[in-house]
Amino acid sequence: MNHFTDKTGYNGIRASPIWRFWASQPPDPVNHPFGAYFTTLTPDTPNLAIKLGIPKRKLEYLFSFVDKNDLIALDNDRGEWIFYSPRDYEVEKERQVYHGKSEDL
Repeated sequence: MNHFTDKTGYNGIRASPIWRFWASQPPDPVNHPFGAYFTTLTPDTPNLAIKLGIPKRKLEYLFSFVDKNDLIALDNDRGEWIFYSPRDYEVEKERQVYHGKSEDL
């Protein structure tokens, strides 16, 4: 599972040995419930920012981790590749795979 972010988000998440992804309310509450968001899409996916509905600057950094099948698929056509947790989501060291610049993966 992947989480893309900008430098500020990257520095905040990696500051702790257990990654904590903060849940928040996206701009479109009708189609996007409160939560921490993740995707199965990879950095080389064409039109990634458009598919994820985020600014390109939020694609600079990436966290990848092993999914525990505890995330909820988004309830719309993008639910195939966008998942969320309705609360802050923690990833223990054992599940962490990669963190750093998206282009370096």
